[in-house]
Amino acid sequence: MAISANGIIATKTGSEDFLSHDNWLQFVRLARKVGCFMWGRKTYEAVIKWEGDYLSDLKSVKKVIISSSELKLKKGFTLAHSPEEALKMLADEGFKEAIITGGSITNSYFAKKGLIDEIILDVNPSIIGEGIPVFAPEDFVLKLDLLNVERVGNGVVEFRYKVQK
Repeated sequence: MAISANGIIATKTGSEDFLSHDNWLQFVRLARKVGCFMWGRKTYEAVIKWEGDYLSDLKSVKKVIISSSELKLKKGFTLAHSPEEALKMLADEGFKEAIITGGSITNSYFAKKGLIDEIILDVNPSIIGEGIPVFAPEDFVLKLDLLNVERVGNGVVEFRYKVQK
């Protein structure tokens, strides 16, 4: 997840303009390596509005959108009605791991259910006064072990954590 230094993934109006393009490049590299990712409905709706042809970077990647609603998705996206359905779908296709990359509600659901093994946070050099947190307020605790810290570029620092089980 790309976040501000205080854990915000988007402003309260949904803008991600404070995030570095380096975050997208990091995500694309990881998504291509893993082969698949999952987004919640709000993240999907935000990303498909971006100007430019960003999604072509992910042509070869399985893209699952999680929503309890029926959605008409762009070509190349698959709908799952729950995180469990998304995980089963990916497992049935032979994927051994998957990336969850937002939004806040989706992240919290996976965390609350104990379905997260690793967390990668790309921290951007910005503070956002009001906005959407990386995890929506829910009743869960994730204890983490630091695996790696890497300077990505443009002031972005990537932290990788293993979730203690």
